[in-house]
Amino acid sequence: MKKILPLLLVPALLLSGCGSVSEVILGAPIETVETQEDRTQIRMSWWGNDNRHEYTMNGIGIFEKENPDIKVKNTYGVWQGFERRMRVAMESHTEADVMQINYAWIDQYSPDGSGFYDLSELSDYIDLSNFEESDLQYGIKNGKLNALPIAFNSYEFYYNQVIWDKYGLEFPKTWDEVFAAAEVMREDGIYPFGFVKKQAFMLSLSWFEQTHGKRVFSEDGMLNVDEKELGEMLDFYRKMVDEKVMIPVEDFEKSKFADGTVAATMCWVSDAGNYCNALESKGGIPKIAGYLIPDDSKLSGWYIKPATMYAISAYTDHPQEAAKLLNFLINSPEMASLQMSEKGVPVSKTARQTLHDMPDSDISYEFMASEYMNENIDRLSIIQPVMENDEIISAFKECGDDYIYNKKTLAECSQSLYKTIAEKCNE
Repeated sequence: MKKILPLLLVPALLLSGCGSVSEVILGAPIETVETQEDRTQIRMSWWGNDNRHEYTMNGIGIFEKENPDIKVKNTYGVWQGFERRMRVAMESHTEADVMQINYAWIDQYSPDGSGFYDLSELSDYIDLSNFEESDLQYGIKNGKLNALPIAFNSYEFYYNQVIWDKYGLEFPKTWDEVFAAAEVMREDGIYPFGFVKKQAFMLSLSWFEQTHGKRVFSEDGMLNVDEKELGEMLDFYRKMVDEKVMIPVEDFEKSKFADGTVAATMCWVSDAGNYCNALESKGGIPKIAGYLIPDDSKLSGWYIKPATMYAISAYTDHPQEAAKLLNFLINSPEMASLQMSEKGVPVSKTARQTLHDMPDSDISYEFMASEYMNENIDRLSIIQPVMENDEIISAFKECGDDYIYNKKTLAECSQSLYKTIAEKCNE
C-alpha cells in the first residue's frame, strides 16, 4: 500500500492550519515522496542552491531505480539556518542517515570519533579504493573514518584580464606589486581586489605567515601569536583599505567583480563559476592566477580543506542501505555526470575520471581552479577549523573597522581581538 507524505513545507502553508508533516524546511519547495511498506526507507540531507537540489534528487532517483528495495527521503534547504537545524538534529540524534557535512563538523560533533558511523566498517558497500590514504585522513577522528571528502577547496585569485591589460600590469606576485597596482588604478576609482570579510581575514593571515614565518594558529587549533602580532595583521588590513588595494568589505559584492569596479577577487575553488561566469557575461576575461606567494615567503600562508563531505549517522537503523547510497553519491559515474564540478572536482578517482572523459566544452571554471589547486597542493597546509569560526572572523572585521575609523587605538583593538580569539580557541 502506498501513501503520500508531505516532506517540505513553505511558510505560507505553515499558516494554513494543515495537519502534521514529517519535515519542515523553510524556503524550500514542497516535495512529496512515495513510501512502500516493503521497502527500507532512509533519509538524506544536504544544503545548497536550486541547481544542487535538482541534480541531487535526479541522482537519488537513479539510485532508487537501481535499488528498488530502498526509498530515500530528502531533506534539504539553503545554507542559511541549515547549520542551526543540523546542530539540533545531531544533539537529539535525529539526523538523516546520510548527510552532507562541513569539514569542521567532525571536530564539533565527533571529538572522540563516535559522533558519526565508522565508514571503514562498511567497506563492503563503499569503495574506499577510490581514495588515497592521504584523502581519507581528513575524515579520520580517533582512528575512525567519520566522513569522506567530496572535493577539496582552497582560496584562489581570479583576475579580470581586461583591466590588468588596460593598465599594462602583470598579475601581482609580490605584496609590493599589489600596492603598486592600487596606486595606478585608484585614479579611475578601480580597486585591485574585492573581498568579503572572511577573505579579508584569510588574506591578512596569509600575509602575516608569509612575512613572519609563523603560523597564526597551531596544529591543535590554538592561537599561536600575541596581541602585538595580531595588531600587525590589523595594521596590514587598514593599509589595504587606506591605500585602496581593496574596496571596503561592506561595499563588496559579486557584481563589483562583474562590472569592473574591482579587478580581481579571491574565492573558494567551488565558487569559481559564480564569479567568473558573471564576469564573462559582462565582457570580462576571467583568469585564474592562483596563490599570491612571493619568492621570499617564509611560509606559503595558504590552506586547503575538504569542500564538503559525506557521513552516515552513528544512530542509523540501516547502515548497509545508507552505505550503498553514500557510495553511489560519491563514486558513481552517473552521479559524477550530474554533479559535474558544482561541489569542486571530485576526490573519488572514478568520479574524477568521469569528468576528465567529458568534452573540453564541458570544463567549468571550478574544474580549472581545482586543477590549479592540485598542481600546487604541496604548498598548501590543512586548514584548522577555528580559522573559519565566524565569531573570530567578525571580531577581526569589527576591530579592524574600529582601528580604520579611529574609534579605538591599535593597542585597544589588538587586545580586544586577542581576547575574543583566545576564548574561542579554548572552547
